[in-house]
Amino acid sequence: MNYMYNMSIDFHNYVVILLLVLIGLNFVLLFRAKNVFSYRKKMAYLTPTIAVLLASILFTGTIMMAAKHLDFTLANIAMIAIAIAFIVLEAKRVKPIKRLKDVPEAIPVYRDFAKKILSIELLIVLVISIWMWI
Repeated sequence: MNYMYNMSIDFHNYVVILLLVLIGLNFVLLFRAKNVFSYRKKMAYLTPTIAVLLASILFTGTIMMAAKHLDFTLANIAMIAIAIAFIVLEAKRVKPIKRLKDVPEAIPVYRDFAKKILSIELLIVLVISIWMWI
């Protein structure tokens, strides 16, 4: 049982680091985007990947909580709240991409909007990660 718990913690940490890398990749793609069509095409691959990573984080967190006999600590409650906030922010960020038309003014306007949301996502994931790793 202890082996499964330790393996779950390690996997959980690696997936969180990978999520941070993908948020950084999102920033790079956002700032390098020249037109809506190519950006939407790249996001069609990246968005499901982020969703799978978030699901992996939630799944491993659930395994760890089950191993601790569903002991709700402040850290567990904070991670659940962060996961819900991340899902809501990601949905708000992705929704306008569907409606963007391929006009030159669309990317700069969307870039400002998405930059704020990605910054918040990066900040909350970094803060909870630093809190858990210390």
